Amino acid sequence: MACILKRKSIIAVISVAAFLLLIVHLTNEVNFPLILNWFGQTGVKRMPFSHIQRRPLRTHYGYINVKTQEPLQLDCDLCAIVSNSGQMAGQKVGIEIDQSSCVWRMNNAPTKGYEEDVGKKTTIRVVSHTSVPLLLKNPEYFFKEANITIYVIWGPFRNMRKDGNGIVYNMLKKTVDSYPEAKIYVTTEKRMSYCDGVFKEETGKDRWTEQDSVCRTNGVKTPPGTG
Repeated sequence: MACILKRKSIIAVISVAAFLLLIVHLTNEVNFPLILNWFGQTGVKRMPFSHIQRRPLRTHYGYINVKTQEPLQLDCDLCAIVSNSGQMAGQKVGIEIDQSSCVWRMNNAPTKGYEEDVGKKTTIRVVSHTSVPLLLKNPEYFFKEANITIYVIWGPFRNMRKDGNGIVYNMLKKTVDSYPEAKIYVTTEKRMSYCDGVFKEETGKDRWTEQDSVCRTNGVKTPPGTG
C-alpha cells in the first residue's frame, strides 16, 4: 500500500513537470500571467489580460500530427494554465481565463458544467500517454464537440512508436480515423528525450524509472509496461 501511494505521488509530480516542460517549448517565452492553483493553493493569481496582436505561427518540429505527419504550427503570447485541482470550483475566473490567447489544460480535465470557474476555451490539451484511454471514454466530447482543441500527447517511445507496436499511437491512429478533424499531435522521440534530459538535470532522477525504484525499495516489483 505504501508503495502504491508513493507511486501515485511520483506519477503526479512527473506529469506536472512534463506538462510544464512541453509548455515552455511551445511558447516564445515563459510568460504565463494566469497560473491557477497549480499545486492546489486556495489563492488565485490574477493579472489583467491586454490585447496583443497575433504574430505569425511558429513551427514546432518536435510535435507531429498523427494524421498528416506535419509539425505543429502554433504561437502563444499570453497563456492561461488551468489547474486540475478541485479547488478551482467556486473561483469564478472563467471569463478571465477565456480572454487569454492560449488556454492550456491537462489530460481529461472537464470544462462542461464548470465554465464559470474554469472557462470554456481550450487551445492546447497536454495529455500523458496514461490518460489517453480516459479521453477515449468520451470521444464525442473531446474529439468532435471540442475539435478546435490541439491535443499534444507525450509518453515513452515504446508506447508512441509508429511501427505498429506503439500501443498509444495505435489508439490515436484509430481516433483520427473516426474523427478526421481532430488535431492530435505526438512528441517525437528526439523531443521526448530532450525533455527527459531536462527533467533529470533539474531533479537528478530518471522520470521513467523513478517510480519503479520506489517500489523496489519497498520490496514490490513493478510489472513491465506499467510506468
